[in-house]
Amino acid sequence: MSSLELRNIEKRYGAYHALRGINLTVEPGEFIVMVGPSGCGKSTLLKSIAGLESIDGGQMIINGRDVTHADPGDRGIAMISSPMRSIRI
Repeated sequence: MSSLELRNIEKRYGAYHALRGINLTVEPGEFIVMVGPSGCGKSTLLKSIAGLESIDGGQMIINGRDVTHADPGDRGIAMISSPMRSIRI
């Protein structure tokens, strides 16, 4: 099982803050669900965790390793794009 820690994640598109101050810890064996209205940042956060979107601030830790600037293939996770988005770590 894997762990995930997000520390103060920031993502901006120009002057628009898509993600601001996101903090999250997912321990091995835990299961989380992100819900919210359209445009609230769910997909942006998942893409950022997967490494498909860069972040403008903060730190991402997977299994105790800083992957903030790691390529998607070096993160050891996968993202499935569908109407019900999910990410497996």
